Amino acid sequence: MEFNAKEILRLIERASVIPDILRQKEEIEDLIVKFEDIEMYLERFHSLDELLSHMRELEDSLYLFKTYYTTEEAGKYLSISKYTLREAVKRKALPYYTPPGKGYYFLKADLDAWMETFRVEGIGDMNKSVEDVDNADDSFDVQAQLAALKKRRGI
Repeated sequence: MEFNAKEILRLIERASVIPDILRQKEEIEDLIVKFEDIEMYLERFHSLDELLSHMRELEDSLYLFKTYYTTEEAGKYLSISKYTLREAVKRKALPYYTPPGKGYYFLKADLDAWMETFRVEGIGDMNKSVEDVDNADDSFDVQAQLAALKKRRGI
């Protein structure tokens, strides 16, 4: 079988599209894998709306892994309003950071410590206080009892 120059050029032209076809095949295979993943998630969540809702919840909770929170994030973390946080800042009751050109930022540990200052003792705590007094020796040293109570309460 003999080829003339025109036929050879046509064959070369056709062969030049092979890399494009192979690339498209790889892209199609990648898409198939992605669709299989989506199908798996849809089976788990029963609908695209449920999947999207789950993704939004995850996205909304990612701030929990941060060290510093914005006012909005701190409010969400503590389940309090931004107004309440701003009032705490005005009273200097809560430590905060203000990088140049930014609003307030709060260290997560500072938020936790601040929240601890609002702890209200429950009945169990009060019973422990009474037990401490009852278990004291008969000489009932008021100062020692007061010191023990303050130590337990972190005062």
